[in-house]
Amino acid sequence: MNKKRVLINNDNGRRDLLGLRLLEISLQRQGFETAFCNRHNLRVKLRSFRPHALLAARGDNPVLREASAVCKVYVVPGEGGRQTKETMLSVFMGRGYSKLHSVEWISRCYLWSKKTKDWLLETDLFKAEQLSVVGNPRLDIYRSQDTIKPLRSSVDRLFRLGVAVSATSTSSYYGHPHFAQVYHDDVHKDMEFPIVAPGRHFEDIVWRDHAILRRTIHTVKRYLESDIGDIWLRPNPLEGIGEYKFLEDMYPGRVHVMSEQTLPEFLCGVDTLLTCWSTTGLEALLLGLPTISISGTIDQEHLFRHISARASGFETFVPFYHLPNTEDELFSLIELAKKGNLDASPKPPSEVAHLLKQSYNWPSVEPASDLIAKDLVNDLANCGEASSKEWRQSIPMNYGIPVRLAAAYISVRSFIKAILSGEFKSYSAFLTTKDPKVEALIRKAVGSLK
Repeated sequence: MNKKRVLINNDNGRRDLLGLRLLEISLQRQGFETAFCNRHNLRVKLRSFRPHALLAARGDNPVLREASAVCKVYVVPGEGGRQTKETMLSVFMGRGYSKLHSVEWISRCYLWSKKTKDWLLETDLFKAEQLSVVGNPRLDIYRSQDTIKPLRSSVDRLFRLGVAVSATSTSSYYGHPHFAQVYHDDVHKDMEFPIVAPGRHFEDIVWRDHAILRRTIHTVKRYLESDIGDIWLRPNPLEGIGEYKFLEDMYPGRVHVMSEQTLPEFLCGVDTLLTCWSTTGLEALLLGLPTISISGTIDQEHLFRHISARASGFETFVPFYHLPNTEDELFSLIELAKKGNLDASPKPPSEVAHLLKQSYNWPSVEPASDLIAKDLVNDLANCGEASSKEWRQSIPMNYGIPVRLAAAYISVRSFIKAILSGEFKSYSAFLTTKDPKVEALIRKAVGSLK
């Protein structure tokens, strides 16, 4: 009997690849044949691989609707830890111009938490059998204590501050943002941004990002001038890596831009995390790592004129981070952390555990990867196979170009765009479906993730 084929759409290589590779291993253990694609070659890979199932990170990609005519479509979100209704609905259903009005063609959404399930059911678009709470495959790596403990082993070194903030509109993985073109090509007139205050738009996100970047750089500068320790800085997966390289040049040996490291290795290599309100802090709390937010040092009234406190997590997970109100308070916390006297969170461990269960379904009885793979076995058991004609009709190639020629064209085009962007490493990493760092970490973990 021929194996069932599953195509995995890697929407954001720097964010999602580790979890998707763990999921792929679970699928292969269940007897599936698998292949990867990125957002550029999704259509071509569908035609060449002709899968029985397509796994994608978001529900609002229009190609998914087309593919549902010839294969089953499943949503495995790469982002989902924010646990606010506004952001989660945009992940699964789009926003503004891309918002979905029917989701009958989605076979299953694999959710991070029960909260998300309840919010999706409230839309009256989803049926209960379309939603399954499993957590997320990227967290499965933390189940392997044999992998995580060596990463966290103490070494004779300086105190290390990890910096992981998000200022994605100030730089981009695809090159310097030219805002006139951004507003023309990417920011559609009726686009909705769930994290901004009512009546606000993209320029408020830009304001937020500049405020975060200003406070972060000023904090980093004072930290380095105070000779407290060194810094590992991790750019957001959507940011340009090159934007931060000047810090390595100015402070040789003191600042390391960790763009190629996996997130677990980054977190396990630092003593304290400095963030804004990124969900990277939740994974830090999962590891018991002291987490400090700079958000309190930004004028709160002005901040919440631009963004929604509720949708940005200030009423859910942000209070679980240390929230100094001034830069001096922030540095007092860093000094406490350096002495080993700062708790991971200002909240009691029982409340942190409850938050992680609510947000990530952590810990789950089984790895999320295995839960998804086993569910696909049952759901695809009686799945038929579309004909070549049906594939051609449902997923047509532009101008009738042969699939192999289209694949070669897309590969060359992506390579040229990466070169011209001025952010070759960032651009390539965003699209990558292979990463030696990810593979090295998986080799340490596979076999113990049970």
